[in-house]
This record gives sequence, structure tokens and C-alpha cells, in this order.
Amino acid sequence: MLTPARALPAFPTKLREFPRRKTTTAALLALLAVASCSKPKPVVVIAPPPAPVGHIYATLVPVPAPSHDWIKVTPAQELVLQQAFNIIGLKSALMVGALTCGQQNSYDSFMMKFQPHILAEQHVMDGYFHRIDGYAGQHKEDSFVTELANNQSVDGIAQGSLFCLNNGAEFSAVMALPTPQTLDAFVTDKPPAAAPNELAASAKTAP
Repeated sequence: MLTPARALPAFPTKLREFPRRKTTTAALLALLAVASCSKPKPVVVIAPPPAPVGHIYATLVPVPAPSHDWIKVTPAQELVLQQAFNIIGLKSALMVGALTCGQQNSYDSFMMKFQPHILAEQHVMDGYFHRIDGYAGQHKEDSFVTELANNQSVDGIAQGSLFCLNNGAEFSAVMALPTPQTLDAFVTDKPPAAAPNELAASAKTAP
């Protein structure tokens, strides 16, 4: 005998509705503010300026060859001439840097400290140009010095912002030299960072 089936409960036609939260503009702004504060701000790292790379000029200044074959220069004279041309090359390079970078005071201090030695080397250069070209030697010397300064200026421009930094290091190193002999040793391949004591030692051992 079959029993009558129980009636199933009626299935709800609507799901239960939950009350919706009212989100205001002020609440959204508050949430955005909190979110922005939680993110770390990017750290801006300022790179230090590049370190000086060394001499800002070619320390070995070429000595022009005599105009005539009968003019002979001995090896000992060549050493004296080369040293004079290197010193004048240093003077020229520092002058170019001073004019470009506004370091005239440093240049004046350099000249005051080493003026007698620089003038002596200038006389060596003057005498050489007069010897190889006679009365035309002065004109040839003026052209040589002008071309030297122009080439040094071009080299400085090629260094960009590093040029004035190097020139400042050059002035600092030169002014730390105690004697003309250490200045002579400086116009070699020694970088501006070389200690004055090291330069003094090399000057003593030089022939």
C-alpha cells in the first residue's frame, strides 16, 4: 500500500537581500589616501661627481725640429728643451682652464708661486726659436703657443663637465708642490692625485 508523498516546502522565489553599504565620496578619498601612504616613495639617489681622470693635457709637448740641417741639438740640450716646453705646456693648459672655468685666482696663485722658474723656462723656449729661425723665430713661437692653447681648449671641450673638475684638481696638485724641481717632475705622466712626497722623490732620482 503506497503512502501519500509529503509535500515539499515551497522554494523561495527571491534570495535574501542583504542591506547594501552606502559608499560615500569622502570614504573613497580616505581609502585612496591610506593606499597612497602605504606605498614607499621612490628614493632619489644623486650620483657623486666623477673623479678626476688625470692630467687635462698632453704632458709631453712636441719640440719643433730645427728648420735647417746644420742646426744640431745634442741629447743633453734636448732634455733641457723638452723640460722647458713641458712647463710652458702646463702653464698654457692651466691658463685655458682658468679662462674656461672661472679659476683666474688659482692661476694667479700658481704664477706667483712659480713665476721665476716659469720665466726661466720661457727664456729657454725663446732662445730655441730664435736659434732655429732667427728673426722669424718670434713669429714662429707665437704661432706655436697659440696652436698649443687652441688644441688644449679643444681637448677640454671634449671632456664636457669633467674638464673643470680636472682643472681644479690640477691646480690643487700644483699648488701642493713645494719646489720647482717637483714641478718639473709633475709635468710627466703623474696624475694630479699623486702625493707631493712621491713627486719629490721622483725629482730627486731624476738625472
